[in-house]
Amino acid sequence: MTENQQPYPPLLGQHINTVLLVILDRILSALHQSGFTDLRPAHLSIFRNLVPHGLHISELAERAGITKASVIYLVDDLQEHGYVQRLPDPSDGRATIVQFSERGWATYEVATTAVRSLEEEWARAVGREEMEAFLAILARLASLSSESEKAAQIPKPRSARLRGRRHTGL
Repeated sequence: MTENQQPYPPLLGQHINTVLLVILDRILSALHQSGFTDLRPAHLSIFRNLVPHGLHISELAERAGITKASVIYLVDDLQEHGYVQRLPDPSDGRATIVQFSERGWATYEVATTAVRSLEEEWARAVGREEMEAFLAILARLASLSSESEKAAQIPKPRSARLRGRRHTGL
């Protein structure tokens, strides 16, 4: 075995991470080529987790797997540059929902086109049938994973900071 060889084949996560990095690099390059030059790689963690109807900061943090403070920082920056907007949550007057602005939706279109283009390149490289099978399996695994996560969720105890005077509904 040479110095650069690993004693074991790479695990699934290593392959998925490599593919994700290629996708994110392609998206960022396309965004920059389309004039969205103020976007950084960290912004993509918000973009790829923001759903069409919008999310609360805490939901974005959970989906992105980063702290609320980091999400607030990134959302502030994106809002300052016109990519997202904060709107009052109609069901909770104290909360806000983060949504794409018109400029944000334009980035979504560019990103979608970039990913579709990459999928086409990969389909030409591995064959259309194999690419379609890969995407179907990936979608199935994602669905299985989200189903098992939902089934395994145990209600989290409320944090101590939520048990103060303003939050007495325990």
